[in-house]
Amino acid sequence: MNFLEPIAVGLAQLRANKLRSLLTLLGIVIGVSSVIGIVSLGEGLRVTVMGDFAQRGGATTVLVNPPEEWVRKEGRWVQRPWREYLTTEDLAAIHDETDQVRAALPGVWGAAEARHGKSATTARYTGTSGDYAEGFDWPVDLGRHLTDDDVRYARRVCVIGRQILKDLFQDKPAIGEELELNGDRYEVVGVLEPRVRFGQEQGSEILIPISTAQLRITGNRHLQGITLFAAKLETVNALADAVRRVLRGRHEHGEEFRVRTSEKQMEETDNIIRIMKMVAGGIAAISLLVGGIGIMNIMLVSVAERTREIGIRKALGAKPRHILFQFVVEALVLSLAGGLIGIFAGMGFGLAIATLIQKFAPGSPFTSVVSAGSVAAATSAAMAVGLFFGIYPAWRAARLDPVEALRYE
Repeated sequence: MNFLEPIAVGLAQLRANKLRSLLTLLGIVIGVSSVIGIVSLGEGLRVTVMGDFAQRGGATTVLVNPPEEWVRKEGRWVQRPWREYLTTEDLAAIHDETDQVRAALPGVWGAAEARHGKSATTARYTGTSGDYAEGFDWPVDLGRHLTDDDVRYARRVCVIGRQILKDLFQDKPAIGEELELNGDRYEVVGVLEPRVRFGQEQGSEILIPISTAQLRITGNRHLQGITLFAAKLETVNALADAVRRVLRGRHEHGEEFRVRTSEKQMEETDNIIRIMKMVAGGIAAISLLVGGIGIMNIMLVSVAERTREIGIRKALGAKPRHILFQFVVEALVLSLAGGLIGIFAGMGFGLAIATLIQKFAPGSPFTSVVSAGSVAAATSAAMAVGLFFGIYPAWRAARLDPVEALRYE
């Protein structure tokens, strides 16, 4: 018996029992396509999230925030008896401490009512500096960005997002026009390029100079946060350490300030998405188990139906290993065929879901990403299922006594 003969016999058996084979294949197809589809969507989510991090400065970002006002002690939330704040002086001290800062963005933000003529909308204002464009790599589509002089002289100027342009100016030219922000008038000097983050249009932004926000909105020199961008990826941790030294030296509770690197956040997010993919893929893989049970059932039925054939083969000199190999190959052919169909079905499933996500979230960059690793894993899993659930029926066939088999009606 050569190697190709069992394969040919296996294919012949599939053709001879088309409906039964189709139903068995369906279990494998559903299992493999579910795994491929879910894993590809998980990978698409990871690519989308990591792409958003890249837009926010990627792994070179260091985020600095003041201590939390409330902390959890003995199972309940309590308010600290003290408050500490970030200030523009802290930012200046950071610049004096290290030369590893490529861009630095002091920040205050919040919601505000924006008006122009009879049009009004709720917007998110952000008080920032002239480094905003460089730090977030977010250029203007029209006009100019904020400048250091705008910050120095606390000018009442602003850069608006596309949604603000649409809501207040009906997409008409807005450069040089004025809008009201919480009752104060600001001249529009720039319009940001369209940008999507996490599937949502980031067009409701109004950027104003940090000094103007402090003078006219918050009424103090406090900062809600500082975003630093390291000059090089390898200097991120050194920059974070320099920030901690500055805060310890300038504040009584400097150790309580939150200094985080985006590299750590990216790793944590990547781990969370990986766990989600494993859990969802594991749930989908249960259908592979069901498909494997279907293979075992059809192989047991096949053994019962072909008892006389097995007896004749043994009487003609076939050894138990030949019979074992015969039925194992048939199970593998069945599972491999289902696996290959399932791979293409899974790709289509992932693309269809990604298309629906984009349809219900217009402008979303979400996509389905099918990796070679997931295809290889799904194919291996299908073959493993076929092998595992095909061994027992094959073992039963190999143990049949040829005399008893020939007597079987």
